[in-house]
Parts: sequence; structure tokens; C-alpha cells
Amino acid sequence: MRIYTYAIIDSNAEIPTHITGLEKSCVYNIPYHDIGVVASTFHEDISKITQKHILVHEEVAEKLMVAYTVLPMRLSTVFHAKKDILRMMEIYYSDFNANLSRLYYKVELGIKVIWPGDQIKERIINDFRKRDVSVPVSGDSLSKKFIREKFEQYKISKRFEKEAEKRIAGIDQAFTGLAAEKKLKKLQTKNLLLNASYLVDKEKQSDFKKAFDHLSRTHGDFQYMFSGPWPPYHFITLTTKDKI
Repeated sequence: MRIYTYAIIDSNAEIPTHITGLEKSCVYNIPYHDIGVVASTFHEDISKITQKHILVHEEVAEKLMVAYTVLPMRLSTVFHAKKDILRMMEIYYSDFNANLSRLYYKVELGIKVIWPGDQIKERIINDFRKRDVSVPVSGDSLSKKFIREKFEQYKISKRFEKEAEKRIAGIDQAFTGLAAEKKLKKLQTKNLLLNASYLVDKEKQSDFKKAFDHLSRTHGDFQYMFSGPWPPYHFITLTTKDKI
């Protein structure tokens, strides 16, 4: 038998509600000073974790966040004995405590924005060619043509990125004052303009959602997707060198 871990929480007390984890085992709290590790017994082959296991892992973390500040553990984090967990807590206690204090009463909200990147790039290309912008290299040799083509591609890419940055800034501005922290992933693909995570106080969730609804109504040329609330997956920081 091994021990599967789901999250660090800001409590060293027993979990008062019944929460079922992997293998339908009841989860419990392993206390360490003033915090704890939520875990359950585990017998399966950890290398055979499936999508179903992932969903259970996430469901446990989401149920915990109703009553606690939660630092989700990485999927498939398994220990052979309680003493190994306590050793891990000893190493990372300062980091865990700092994160729990910083993330107290906060949730993660996610936003994805899809824009017509193909169409926008095509417009930029057409505009570029109409203006006949060329690199100041004369001649028709293969090397000169290569330089001109590379210059054109560079200028087009820069214009595309500049337009993307402008649109992202406008979107992000809608949430000014509503998020304590943010992580913005830009242009992960040509059409995925923005994949953003925002750390928001629980009491500001409603205002954040209203701002998102207003944004999606008034900028209907893009596709907007909202997710959450989630535990703060993207906002946990570890300074200790030995990562979990």
C-alpha cells in the first residue's frame, strides 16, 4: 500500500466532510505543524494513470477549496510511507506556508480568446505588398532574393505580433483592479490569441465574471471562453531547489 497525495491545505485538522479520492478511498489530512497534506491510500500501478484518475484528482482539489486554501499537488505524486511525506513537508514547509498565505481566499479564473489569426495575417500580408515595403538590398541574385524574402517575413511577423499585443492589452485592461496576479500566455497558436490565468479574491469573482461578460458582448468578433473557479494551479511558486 502507498499514499497518494492531492494537495497541501492551510489546516492541520481532520477533514470534516467525506471526500472520495482514487480507488474510492476516503481522503484524510496528514498534519504538519499548522498545515496538512490531503491524501488517500493507493494500490494501483501509478504508471497506468488514466483520464478518469486525473478527473478524480482535480475533483478532490476543487472540493477542498470550498473550505480551505489549496495548493494542488502534481498529478501522480505517490509516497511509500507517511515518514516520506513528513520529510517532504520538512523540506518545503517554508514555501508551502508562504504560498498558502499569499493565496489565501483566492481562486484561479481562466480565459481563452480565439481570434481570426489567419485572416489577420493575410490582411497584413496584402497591406505589406501594396505598400511595396522592401529591404534596401538591390540585385536579383539568389542570396539577395533570400534576404528580401526573410526581411518581408520578419516585418509581417512583427506587425502580426504588434496587433496581437494591442488586442491583448485591450482585453487584459477589462480586468484591471480585479486580479491580484495574472499569467498571460500569448499566441500559443496563430488563432489562440490569449490563454490567461487570473488570481482573484473570492469576493471579486462576481465582478470579474461581469467584466468578462461585458467584454465578450462588446467585442463579439472574437471567441471568448471562461473557466473556473479553480485552485490556484498556475500561481504556486517554489524557491527550494529540490522540486517535488
